[in-house]
Order: sequence, then C-alpha cells, then structure tokens
Amino acid sequence: MAKRIDPRVDIGHVHLKVADLERALAFYNGVLGFEITQRLGQAAAFLSAGGYHHHIGLNTWESRGGSAPPPGTTGLYHFAIRYPDRAALGSALRRLDQAGVPLEGASDHGMSEALYLRDPDGNGLELYWDRPREDWPRSTDGSLQMDTRRLDLEALRAAAAEPEEPAAVESPYAPMDDGMRHKLRDLRARLLQLHKVLLDDARAAYEMDRGRVANNAALLQLVINDPWFAWLHALSELVVRIDQTVEPEAPATDADASALLDSVGRLLTASEDGDGFARRYFEALQRQPAVVLAHAAVRRALKDMR
Repeated sequence: MAKRIDPRVDIGHVHLKVADLERALAFYNGVLGFEITQRLGQAAAFLSAGGYHHHIGLNTWESRGGSAPPPGTTGLYHFAIRYPDRAALGSALRRLDQAGVPLEGASDHGMSEALYLRDPDGNGLELYWDRPREDWPRSTDGSLQMDTRRLDLEALRAAAAEPEEPAAVESPYAPMDDGMRHKLRDLRARLLQLHKVLLDDARAAYEMDRGRVANNAALLQLVINDPWFAWLHALSELVVRIDQTVEPEAPATDADASALLDSVGRLLTASEDGDGFARRYFEALQRQPAVVLAHAAVRRALKDMR
C-alpha cells in the first residue's frame, strides 16, 4: 500500500476559466465579498479572503465570450468554499438573497451545512461550514455517517451575523430586459445577412475551383462537411448562441448580452496576417462590396447596443 498523504496537506486555490471578467468579479467580489489582490487588465484577476495571496483565480485567456460546457462532458462538478461558522454562512446566504442569486440546493450533511449554486459561468459552488469534529455523526465502528437532510434556510438566515453592506455593484444575475432582446434579434438578422453574402462569395470561389454546385441541398452538405466552408461555422455558432439567449424562457442576463457583443466584435475583426476566419474574412472584404455593406450594418448595430 502506498504511504498515506501527509495529513497537513490542504487544498489551495481554484482557478476558473470565465467568459466575462467583469461579470465574474461582480459575483466573487461584489456578491460573495472576496477581495481582489491582483488584476491583469481584462484578462485575469486574483481574489482572496483574509489577505491570502489568492483563493480564487479568474481568467479569460482561453474562454473570453465562451459558453459553459454542455451536459455529458467531464470537468469541474463543483468547488467548495468553507466558512468559519454558521453565522458566517448565514451572512453569505443573506448576500445571495440581496443579489437575487438562486440556490440549486441546500443540505444538512450531519458534519456540515451546505448551500449549492452556480456562478455566472455555470460553475458549481458549495458554500458550507463544518460542525466541530466531535459532533460529526459516526457509526459504531467510528466511520463517518454522512447524511443529506433538508436544510432550514430560515434558521440559517436567523443565525447570520450582522450583515455587512454589500458592495455597490450591479448583480451579475440582473435579467435581460425586452429591449435588449429586441436589439439582439436585430443583430441576429444582420449577422444572417452577412453570413449569406459570405456564403455566396465562398460558393463562387468554390465553383471556380471545383465546378458547379448542383443545388441548395448539395450546397448545404458542402457547408456542413467540406473544409472549404468550415471557416463560416464560427459565424453560424454565434447566431445559434443569440437564438438561445433571446428565447423568452432563457434565464439570460445583461452580462450574457455583453459577452455576446464582445464575441461578435472579436470574430468580425479581419486580419491579412491572421488565420482561419480572420484571414478569410479579410479576403472576402477585399473582393465583395456586398460583404463590406453587411459588415458595416453589423458594426452599426454593435455601436448602438454599447
């Protein structure tokens, strides 16, 4: 048997990929109250409790404007933040209430009481406190007997210490209003027009190189499967993200809309020296006046929405 780990070992910080740094900071700093110990512009930030160098790292290096992993994928289930006592956890619950942050669950496990929720990027969190070890439930052989019972949230709120004034920040859970949904639908229509003229241009270039495309059904199969058209998928995926965001039943927020606008702006940045979409988009802008006009229409919509 391998030697057991040193009992003094502890779990250190957690570092999360986020889509929008300001939105993530509004939650971890503004709602939960972690202090920012260092910030690297719009790329990353580090936060802690009690002056430690950092308990939580946030970055957008590989995830700016991205979406949460879909169900059925591996990765983080949740991470846990331990509070020193029941009063501190009760205060955290009050802060969540004030910011309108919904809970996904709340359980009394015997040795601990826990709140379960998600951050604005969909990462699972557990906020909990541990009862003293001598009070942990054990069987006759001394092993732990973890349980899952309903947690009395009203009693937990009542146990809270005097609530601190929450930071003056907009809640990252502020729901998107109908006006923003309407603007996103208008942006979607302009992106679809841009996609159409880009597809027309790509089809013309394809037919010059490889021969005529027989009909629209054949074109659809090429768009889906042929590498010639693969660069257009990024634009199609953005349109799908807008569709998902503007659905009336979707729990979308203004921060979600802001992240979408950033994604559109970054994608539609042409580059002669770039690769993938940026290079192909640059070439299409040089060839086709229709692409220039559609690009300008999208840019106007983005400007009006800022």
